[in-house]
Amino acid sequence: MATTARKGSKPIFRTARPYTETEWPALTSVQRRNIMDLLCSLLQPLGDHRRAHIRPSKGTKRKREARKDAQSEQPANPPPPHPPEIQTHILIGLNSVIRHLESLAAQNAPPTAPSHGEETLSPRVKASDAGAPRPLALVLIPHNHPPASLPHANIPTLVHLSTMDSPPEKATRLLAVPPGCEPVIAEALHIPHVGALGILEGAPGADALVAYVRENVDVTRCRWIDEAMGPEWKGIKVDTQQA
Repeated sequence: MATTARKGSKPIFRTARPYTETEWPALTSVQRRNIMDLLCSLLQPLGDHRRAHIRPSKGTKRKREARKDAQSEQPANPPPPHPPEIQTHILIGLNSVIRHLESLAAQNAPPTAPSHGEETLSPRVKASDAGAPRPLALVLIPHNHPPASLPHANIPTLVHLSTMDSPPEKATRLLAVPPGCEPVIAEALHIPHVGALGILEGAPGADALVAYVRENVDVTRCRWIDEAMGPEWKGIKVDTQQA
């Protein structure tokens, strides 16, 4: 029986960026466990308040029934107590974190940086910029490799741009944790989903968490920004893959 000759693999060539890739610190299992413990301890009072005093939405039908009940002659329930102070010092959700980072990047990046100037801001960011945005101490995203996730791909660059003028010890730290950590954070906050989480500088009760992260987690580095702004021809970089 004649054997068929195997065809050799065919190389595929494609152009790639000639700049250094963005670097963010990888957390060890011990660091991740300690950070998650400190973070959940910080967020748990807010989740307990939501669990005890905020009723989840039941849909439009239940809203109509609730409206009818409110019109009846039943005694009104007392207003819930104020939420923990930490609520006004954190950002929950991917959109909130990205908008805040965009505002910080536009304010702190040098004039030649790609995120400098109001023309690069979205209209929503411009409308929300009544005052100077507060610096972020920490940004947490539930994804180990941000470039592999389209919603998170630009966050490392925004974190770098937002603290370019800050000393390393005060720079925003990016925490890229595995997706399995998201349900733990969502449970602590008593919400169904956490796409991203930001903790503002000076958040009450966050001193231990911020100090531990700044001591053990390095800053995000985007060397390609400085390389791209420099007047130097980088040549053409070609990647070769076997089909």
